[in-house]
Amino acid sequence: MRKKIKTNKIYERVVEALDNIENIVPRTISETYTFKGRKSPNIIEKVILSFTKEGDIILDPFMGSGTTLIASQKSNRKFIGIELDNYTYFVDKVLFENIDSITLDKAFERIKMNIKDQIMSLYETKCCGKKNYIKKILFDPQNGKEGYFNPAPNREIKQGKNVKLIKKCPICNFKEKIFDEFDWNKIQEISQIDISKFPTDLYFVNSRINITSSTGAHKYGAIFTHRNKVALLMLQKEISKLTPSKEKEFLQQVLVSALSLARIAMYGSSTDILYHVVNESAQDMNVWELFESKYKKFCRFQKEYSYALTDNFSNGSKYLVVNDDYCKYLKKHPEIIADAIITDFPYTDQVPYLERNQMFRIWLNHFDDNNEKFVLTKEMLDSELVVTNAVKRKEKNLEAYYHDIDNMFKVFSEHLLEGSPVVIFTKLGKMKYFNVFAKIIDYARKNGFEYTFRIGVEKNDPTLRKQSAYKNTLINEVIIGFEKLPKNKRYFYIGDINYEAKIVDDIYKILKKTKDAPYTMTAAVNKIRKELSLLGIHYNENIEEIIVNTIKNNFYIDENQEIQLDKKRLYLDQEDEDTLFKKLYELVPFYIANLLEKKGKFVLEDLYVELIDELSDGNNKTLYSLLNDDNNIREIDKLVEDKTDTDGKYYIKKELPKDFNQNAIDIATMDPYEFENLCKKLLECENFVDVHRKGGSGDLGVDIVAKFFNGNTSEIWLIQCKRWVSKVDATPIQRLISERERLGANKIACYTTSGYSKDAKKIAAIQNVDLIDGEKLIIMLNKYFPGKYYNSNLY
Repeated sequence: MRKKIKTNKIYERVVEALDNIENIVPRTISETYTFKGRKSPNIIEKVILSFTKEGDIILDPFMGSGTTLIASQKSNRKFIGIELDNYTYFVDKVLFENIDSITLDKAFERIKMNIKDQIMSLYETKCCGKKNYIKKILFDPQNGKEGYFNPAPNREIKQGKNVKLIKKCPICNFKEKIFDEFDWNKIQEISQIDISKFPTDLYFVNSRINITSSTGAHKYGAIFTHRNKVALLMLQKEISKLTPSKEKEFLQQVLVSALSLARIAMYGSSTDILYHVVNESAQDMNVWELFESKYKKFCRFQKEYSYALTDNFSNGSKYLVVNDDYCKYLKKHPEIIADAIITDFPYTDQVPYLERNQMFRIWLNHFDDNNEKFVLTKEMLDSELVVTNAVKRKEKNLEAYYHDIDNMFKVFSEHLLEGSPVVIFTKLGKMKYFNVFAKIIDYARKNGFEYTFRIGVEKNDPTLRKQSAYKNTLINEVIIGFEKLPKNKRYFYIGDINYEAKIVDDIYKILKKTKDAPYTMTAAVNKIRKELSLLGIHYNENIEEIIVNTIKNNFYIDENQEIQLDKKRLYLDQEDEDTLFKKLYELVPFYIANLLEKKGKFVLEDLYVELIDELSDGNNKTLYSLLNDDNNIREIDKLVEDKTDTDGKYYIKKELPKDFNQNAIDIATMDPYEFENLCKKLLECENFVDVHRKGGSGDLGVDIVAKFFNGNTSEIWLIQCKRWVSKVDATPIQRLISERERLGANKIACYTTSGYSKDAKKIAAIQNVDLIDGEKLIIMLNKYFPGKYYNSNLY
C-alpha cells in the first residue's frame, strides 16, 4: 500500500552514507551535561548532506541537546531549533553562545581561591597518618555507621578499601584506604553544619523514573548526603556573588550539571538514573572535583564546537533557537518553510523530559538570578508530547499522545516543502513502542506523508554473532524517514480512517469468497464509487486514480484486469499468524537473493529490516509478533545459513559446485511469479499448448491452465506452482484435486522447488496427481535450458 516515491535514490544514498558508520556521541557532548536522548552529530551530518544542499533550512522542533544544530553548522546549513523545556534551552544557550574566556577563567579562579580549600576540608582524611582528601566513598546508606565501615562487597572495593583518594599516599603508595574512625568523626562534625537553604521541594511522583513516595525519592534532598549538600551550598554561594553576566550563567549551569553526579548513586550506575534511592552499594563523590571537572568539559565543548557558536543564540545570523512549544511557535510564524525536519520527538513514555529535569530546574529556581525562567508551567506540561504515569499528569495518556502525533504531522506538513523529508531518530525496544510506531506511520500518512525508510544505526560493523538473534536488532537506535507527498499523491483518508486500507481489506474478503466469477477492476471500482456516494464523498478523477492505484499496488492484476491475491505480499490484517509465517518463510529466499544482488553481503538485521519495510508497510504489529517468536527465528536463521556462506562477519553468496555454470539462476530464490513464468515456459517446451496463468482470485491453488494433445484426445491440465523451501504438504494437493472436480479438468500436477510430505505423496498416488519435485524439475529444465538454472534446495 506504500506510495511509490520518486526520490528512492536519495534514500539509497543515505543508506550507503551510513553503511558501517560509527554511531557514537562524542564524549565532549555526552559528558558536558546530563541529557537523555542525544544523537550522533556525525550521523546527523550524513543525513543532512544526503537530503539537502548548502544554505537549506533544517528545522528541529524538539532540539534537546543541540546535536542537530552542530551537524547543520558543520554542513553549512541554516538552522531553526525549538525547545520546550526552559532548563534544556538555557543550558544550550550557555554552551552555544560566545563567551569571554579570559573573564570566565578569572571568575572561576576567584571561586577556586575563595572556596576550594573550605570544600576540600569537608573531604579531608588520613592515610598512614598523612593528610589526604576523599575523591569517592563506597558505602551502604541504609546501614548508618555500619554501612561505611562494612559496606556490601562490590568489584571496586578491594581488600575492604572503600575510600578512593585524590592522590597517592606517600607511605603505602595506594590511592585507596579503609574507612576509619577519623572519617566517621568527620561525617559527624559536618552533620552539624546548617543546610536549611538546601531545596526541600517535592517532585512529581513518577515510578517509571524512580520518583516514588514510598522510598522518599519524591523529596528533593533524599538522594544527597549532608556533606554534599554543604559543599553544593558553599559553591552556590560563591557563584551567587558574581556580577550578572554570561560568565556567571555559564558557571551556574556547570554547577547544576554536576548535581547528577553529586547525589548518592548506585556504584557503576548511569547518570540517566537520577532519582533512585540507593540503599547499598552506593557511591558519594567529592563535589569540588565534580565541579572543576564539569567546568573543564564545558570549556572543552566550546573549543571543540567553536564553528557552531554564536553571539545571539535566539536570533543569530547562522541560526536561531527559541524556548517555546513547537506548535505554538510555528503557528505564529507561517512564513517558516523548511527543506528538512530532523529531530527525535518524545517517543511515548521513554523520555518524560520535563519530569526528568526537575532536579536541575528546582535548583535554578532557588538560586538563579532570574528564577522565573525555570518555572515548570502548566502550559509546558500541557504542551509536552509524552505518555507519563506521573500522578499529577493523568491526562497525558496514550490517547492524548496519538492526538498530539496527529497534530505534529499536520504542523510539519504546513512548514515543509513538498518532496522534502522528515527524519526521526528514535530507539525501538518494546512491543508497545512498535505498536505505537504503526500509529505514527498512520498519522503521517493522514497528514500527507509517506514512510520511506528505516535504518538501524546502533551497531558498527556488526558480526554474525552479534546479529544472531532478531531480538537484539529490535533494540536498535533507528532512523526513520518520511517524505511530504504532493497533494495528488497523498493517502485517501475519510476522517481518521485510511480508506485505502479499507479498500484492501474489503477486496481481500471478496476474493476469499470468490470461486467461479472473476472479480475485475471495473467491478471493484464501481462498488467503491457507490460506497463513497453513500458517505457523501464527491467522486472525481483524482479519487478514481487513488482507488485504481491502491488495487494495483496491493493485488495482482492479470491481463484480463482480473484481481488476484498477490503472492509476494503478506496480508497482515487479514490472515492468521500460521498462514502468515508460512508465506513469510517461503519468501525469505527471494529477499536473500535481492540483498546479495544489491549489497553482495548482509547481516541478519539487513534481512529483517528488508522484510519489515517490504512486507509490513508500516503496520508492524503482526509482523513483529511473528518475528518475536523464538521458534520462528530459529527456522529463519537456519534457512539463511542454508542459503548462504559466511566470511566471518557477513552472509555472502553460496559458492556453487565447480561443475556449475557460475551465472546460473537459482530457482529456489525466484519470486512466485517468476517461478510460474518459468514453469509456463517449461510446459510449452513439453508440448503443452494454450498455456496461461490462472491464479484463482481467492488463491484456490491453480496457477497455470494448459492443454495437452494425447493422440487425438485433448486434455485440460491444471498446474500448481510452489516455489517453496519446505515440503509441500497434503493441503495444497487436496485443494488442487477439488479444483479438478469443480472445473472438470482431465489432469492435475504440482511443480515445486522442494519436495512433498508423505501424506501429500499418498493422496497424490490415490488421486492420480503428477508430482514434480525440485530434483526432477531441474532435470527437466536442463533438458531444454542446459546449465541456465540450478536449485539451491538440493545441496
